[in-house]
Amino acid sequence: MRRTCLGRSFPSSALVGRLVTAQLLLTAAGLLLPAAAARAAVVARTPVYRLGEYRKVGQDRSFKCDLAAELRTPPEIVVFGGSRATRFQPSVFHEVTGLTALNAATRNFRPEDAWAISSFLYRRAPDVRLRAFFAVQSTTFSDARLHPGLLYDRRLSRWFPVSLVSRMKRLVGTPHRPNLLRNKRFSSRGLLLWNGYDQRRADGVPLEDILADYLEDTLPKAGDTAEVRQTRSHLYFEKTIKLFNQHGVVPVVVIMPYHPTVLEAYRAVGWEVKVDRLRAYLADLQNRCDLRVVDLLEIGSFGGSPDEFYDGSHITMENSARIIGHVVTVAPECFQ
Repeated sequence: MRRTCLGRSFPSSALVGRLVTAQLLLTAAGLLLPAAAARAAVVARTPVYRLGEYRKVGQDRSFKCDLAAELRTPPEIVVFGGSRATRFQPSVFHEVTGLTALNAATRNFRPEDAWAISSFLYRRAPDVRLRAFFAVQSTTFSDARLHPGLLYDRRLSRWFPVSLVSRMKRLVGTPHRPNLLRNKRFSSRGLLLWNGYDQRRADGVPLEDILADYLEDTLPKAGDTAEVRQTRSHLYFEKTIKLFNQHGVVPVVVIMPYHPTVLEAYRAVGWEVKVDRLRAYLADLQNRCDLRVVDLLEIGSFGGSPDEFYDGSHITMENSARIIGHVVTVAPECFQ
């Protein structure tokens, strides 16, 4: 018996058991090396999110696609964003909307990631009404090099011109394959449950010390307000928004908050001009696409707590839950 998962079938637990038994029999007969059989058996019965090692070239991009492929039913909400969005809990989305969610946030997120992953999800389940929650910041839009996951994972690279992929491969070179799960743990729906930030909290490092280090590292760059090239990233963001619009969905775009101490220091060096450019771009995009923008730069806008930050910009699950509740309240049309 086989069950259906996002447009493809996958073995039932009974069939997996028979496959493992067959592998063991082949091993006993000398037709399959014991090590190979053991690896195959582990992969066959271990969900991706429970693995202790993950070294695919696509890293978190491939990982989130693998998680989507293992879901028994397609997600109804997808969360896009960088590391600051990894703590948005699918369970909270379900609690306040009744919809299932996948957290597809990735480190150093760019609009090209959203385009490729949303196209992948729609290809797997074209008839599902997939809502979109974008968490953005002033650095989201820049024509940086594409992540190797968008170049080498065929599920994602297929959505870009061959010429762009080839050129980017030359620029990126041979990608590394570190163990994504060495010090991270995720839920089956992509929520980041544990990483170095949590370890630092567990070790009792005061937030005040963390904020001081954060500002020392980031404040010089915050004061650099030179414009960066954003042509390609704007192109793919607009393509992604229009893709959702074509499916009758109004995406919500959330401008993410900073810790009040950091925000005050950033503003003192003229940093907010970067956010003003982002606001202007999103306002202009609303003339061409159907989207809702929710500006949560200041924590007072959603009832956030200054204590629920890992550093100057990364929020905990507590603040992420407050954001979800606020956004669903002010933009209900995005979750219909």
